[in-house]
Amino acid sequence: MIISNLNKAFGNVVVLENFCLELPDSGVVAFMSPSGSGKTTLIRILAGIEKADGGEANVCKKKLSMVFQENRLLPGVTAAGNVMSVLKKGTTREEMAISWLDKMGIKTASHLFPRQLSGGMQRRLSIARAMAYGGDLMILDEPFTGLDTATRKRIYPHIFDETRSKRLTILVTHDRAEAESIADRLIVMGGPPLCVLEDIHLNQQR
Repeated sequence: MIISNLNKAFGNVVVLENFCLELPDSGVVAFMSPSGSGKTTLIRILAGIEKADGGEANVCKKKLSMVFQENRLLPGVTAAGNVMSVLKKGTTREEMAISWLDKMGIKTASHLFPRQLSGGMQRRLSIARAMAYGGDLMILDEPFTGLDTATRKRIYPHIFDETRSKRLTILVTHDRAEAESIADRLIVMGGPPLCVLEDIHLNQQR
C-alpha cells in the first residue's frame, strides 16, 4: 500500500500535510503516536470513513475489516449472530462463527446477547467478528482495551500468527512493548501534522 501526499485539515488545524508512507501487502505493522497527533485521522481515511483534502491512499480495491475503539455490536443479536452477520450465507456459516468465538475464548457465550456479556467479552466478540470477515487489510484500533494480559496473550496467535502472511494488519496501540512483541514493523509518529519519527523493522532484530 502506498500513501502519497495525503493532506487533511480541520479549520486552521493541519493534521496531515503531504504525508507519505509505504506499507507491505502482508504482515503486522504497528502505529504508535500520542493522542491528537493525527493518527486517528489517517486511520479513518484508510478505512474510507474520512475523506482526505488531497493525496492518495490506494486502498479502494481492498476488502477491509476493522476493529474500532468502540465495540459497535448488534444489540439484538446473539454473539454467534453478530459474527454470522458478516459471513456469506451457507452451510458452514454458523460453524465458522463458533470457531472464531472459540478462538477468542467465548464459545460458551455464543447464545448470549451483547448486554449479557462483560466488557472484555464484548471486546473479544468485536475482534471475532472482524477476523471472521477477513479481507486484504485489517485495521485494529486499540483492540485490546479492557483485556487482561493473560487473555491478550491467549488470543494473539489467532489474530496475528494465523493471518500474518495473508493480509496487511495495522495495529494501533499505545503499548510499545506489546507492539514490539507482535509486529513485524513499528512506526512511531508525532504531530500534528502527522510525521514519522521512527520506522523500525522488528523482524530484522529478532
